[in-house]
Amino acid sequence: MANKGKRKAKYEKGTLSWSLKRIRSGASVIFLLELIITAAILVLYRYDFPNGIKDFIKFEYFLLYFVGLLVIDLIIIFIVLARLSLVRQQSDIEAAKIIGSDIQEAYNFGQIGLVVTDPTGVIVWDNSLFKDRGIGLLDENIYSWQPALEELQNNSNLDSIKLEVDGRNYSVKYLSEAHLFIFKDIPDYETIFAYNKEQATVIGMVVLDNYGDIAGNAEDDNNDVVSKVRNAIFEYFKEFGVLLRRFRSDSYLAICNSASLSKMEEDGFSLLEKVKAIGKGTNIIPTLSLGFAHNFPDVNKLNEMASNAIDIAMSRGGDQAVVSKHGHDLMFYGGKTVAIENTGRVQFRSIADSIIGILQNSSNVFVTGHTDMDMDAIGGCLGVKAICDHFGKPCHIIYDPKLTEKKTRNALMTTFPKGELDKFTISPKEAADKIRSGTLLFVVDTSVPSLAMGEKALEKAAKVI
Repeated sequence: MANKGKRKAKYEKGTLSWSLKRIRSGASVIFLLELIITAAILVLYRYDFPNGIKDFIKFEYFLLYFVGLLVIDLIIIFIVLARLSLVRQQSDIEAAKIIGSDIQEAYNFGQIGLVVTDPTGVIVWDNSLFKDRGIGLLDENIYSWQPALEELQNNSNLDSIKLEVDGRNYSVKYLSEAHLFIFKDIPDYETIFAYNKEQATVIGMVVLDNYGDIAGNAEDDNNDVVSKVRNAIFEYFKEFGVLLRRFRSDSYLAICNSASLSKMEEDGFSLLEKVKAIGKGTNIIPTLSLGFAHNFPDVNKLNEMASNAIDIAMSRGGDQAVVSKHGHDLMFYGGKTVAIENTGRVQFRSIADSIIGILQNSSNVFVTGHTDMDMDAIGGCLGVKAICDHFGKPCHIIYDPKLTEKKTRNALMTTFPKGELDKFTISPKEAADKIRSGTLLFVVDTSVPSLAMGEKALEKAAKVI
């Protein structure tokens, strides 16, 4: 029965297409004949052939002839319009039989347009959507009207495409067996979706990495560098429409929408460079860590994601922004702090002498970086070990492969032969068990105790650098 219905639909569509072609062809032939006959009469009259034709044909005859042609043409036009109306009516009746008499109202309500073509692409039927919008499609070639639809017809892997017609957006789907194009008006949905996406909540955290060092060097509470950094933070986020609230002396909570976050990402979080520029010429360069989270409806989840993002930013050395988009990889911005030459050689030597003095008065040394250990952290650990080797102090690096970045882990395994790495590394648990009163613990590449890979050892150690 289904196949029979399809054959019937194809036959009816073919008959409809043939009727339209016959009307078009017949009208063209009639108008062409009228043109030839009129031209022939005018030529004969002009050259008076045969002789005496000018005396035979008078002006009144020409007037009657053209009036007659006008009447005939009007009759033809009336017949063509009536035929087209009949064809359209028959098409609507057949469509009503197939899809139901009330379905057209549903299509109008849903702003759905249906366009049926013959195999060559000539439109043989459409529902009233485009007609009501002042677009006449009947008997037009759909690919001349919208060339992009040809790709939709030829590419079977393409499910639908989007088109703009007279300022309106449509999603178009093609059913090849029926030669049917389905147009779905989508501007309202597109606008709502775009608006909701732009207004989605974003939660962020901002931390001044070395606040303790900067504030500690202040002669009074009104530290000029800290004040300038705070002003720069508030001005930057005000510019991008971000609500900022300070909840600790060195930390801020930021709330904005996705549109503001996108603008800051395009800007590359230039605040990072502005803050570093404030400390130019001083011994301590201020840096920021930023963590933002978005693309999730629950603000509690976003807060958790933002906390993780700021932890990662700080564990990687700070001076960077980490953007956490739910379901996607983390995005990193900044992290390009340039080492500043310290001209205070007396201070530098004093600190070095203090470290060497503590080192020489220690029985052994453990050194730890942060969790998710990267190349900076392992480089710092190896540097401390080199110092300990120079002074003949036993030194072990607290190392857990599971808490180390893959590229760092691979670099260690490639650099040190099998078994050699085990000679100078120790697990976090074993290090915590072996902490003694004379043990010195170095912490490198992080200033946050909870982020240290050897956190338990750090809690037990009496001597820490």
